[in-house]
Amino acid sequence: MIKALASRLTTLLLMLIALMLGIIITRMTMAPLPAQQAETMTATPTEAGATSTPSETIPPYTPLATLTPSRTLLPPPTFEPPTNTVEPSLTPSTTPTPTSEIFVSIPGLRGAESPTPSSTPGCEPRKDWKLTYQVQPNDALARIAERYNTTVNELVEGNCLTDANVIYINQELRVPGDTQPQEPEVECVAWEPLTPANGTFAVETTGTLTFNWRGPLAPRNLIRVIKPNGEIVEFVIEYRQNETVTNIVETFPEEGTYTWYVYPLNQYFQQVSCLEGGPWTFTKQLSPTITPTSAGAGGLP
Repeated sequence: MIKALASRLTTLLLMLIALMLGIIITRMTMAPLPAQQAETMTATPTEAGATSTPSETIPPYTPLATLTPSRTLLPPPTFEPPTNTVEPSLTPSTTPTPTSEIFVSIPGLRGAESPTPSSTPGCEPRKDWKLTYQVQPNDALARIAERYNTTVNELVEGNCLTDANVIYINQELRVPGDTQPQEPEVECVAWEPLTPANGTFAVETTGTLTFNWRGPLAPRNLIRVIKPNGEIVEFVIEYRQNETVTNIVETFPEEGTYTWYVYPLNQYFQQVSCLEGGPWTFTKQLSPTITPTSAGAGGLP
């Protein structure tokens, strides 16, 4: 019985397989032609009796790519001639100049700085004075009067000056006399410092200090002392070669090395042709402070 049932199932399965194969074969034989082939084979209707010809198939086309517009060229620039710039006119300017020249011939000496004087109205210079003198730097009427053996008042009246204290460089004054006085020549001999000795350390911290030297015999001498801190002290002496400082503590209070010079001057406070003496030095040291010690520590009781 079992064999009979298996035989029937096998037969049924074979029938189903045969049925499915028939369906597949039928569909394959009835598949439609492609669209392009069908259009080719489609006949265009013509007149009766005419042979039908297949219509020409136009293949599809691909549109051209859109052209990218190129950059528009700008019109060429218009060149205009440049405008001429009118240069400014140069107006000359006048540089003011001082009416008088004031300077010193020796460092540290200053002359009288005064405006240009005016003559006394209605006054006439003395015509009997034939000599003239041209005012020099650092001049004064007192020095001019001494040189020409006269007085300040006579020079003021003889030159119609308004102020005895006001004269200016290169001013021409009438002076008495027949010939110009000659300045005595100064002999330029060698310099030799005496006190304080050059380079000495033996300078008292209190009391006096005497500057003494040998050199040209000038009418005047200028002593210039430069302190350790750079400050300058000056003395002007007449017809001698020494000067004493009475209070060294007040005049030279600083401790350290001092430098000093001597400048020979004429009677008009102008340096003569001789060179100055120096530089010479001396050192001032402060006195040491004695600190008392207590008894029993090696000191006095």
